[in-house]
Amino acid sequence: MPTVIAATLVTLAGGIALWTRPWRSDPAPASPPAASGPRDPARSQGPDTTLYCEFNNFADVTPLVGFLFRIAGTGPSRSFALIVQREKDGSQRDFGGAGQPAPLWTLDTADTPPAIRAPEDDLRINLYGYDPETSGHAWFEAGLRSIRYRNLGGRCRQGA
Repeated sequence: MPTVIAATLVTLAGGIALWTRPWRSDPAPASPPAASGPRDPARSQGPDTTLYCEFNNFADVTPLVGFLFRIAGTGPSRSFALIVQREKDGSQRDFGGAGQPAPLWTLDTADTPPAIRAPEDDLRINLYGYDPETSGHAWFEAGLRSIRYRNLGGRCRQGA
């Protein structure tokens, strides 16, 4: 009898763990494309620092679009070179390879919250709680502002 009770408790605990786990997994950002030809000016001198941002539907369940940036520079002159843009349907655009330079987004610290802006200024990502000196596994809140995607909530993570 105690074995049956123990097995039931283990099964119940496993079911609760599966039910309460996050439904989306942390994406593994794609590796930057290999450099061919002249050195990309957006590439930093040291190891690549990246910023991955993911934006979800209004129910905050399904990722709709993700952006992977390579960060160059420091302070207010920091730039964000877009190297991958991935859509909900699985399509992906790679930038920074031969024939297609990486668009440089700029950091606008005058905004509250700070934001990075696309070169055409039709996309803006608000960075809530962004600390440029922190890398790793900590996600922070972000908001995508655009006509195409509308206003979406999401999150970003900076990696080294």
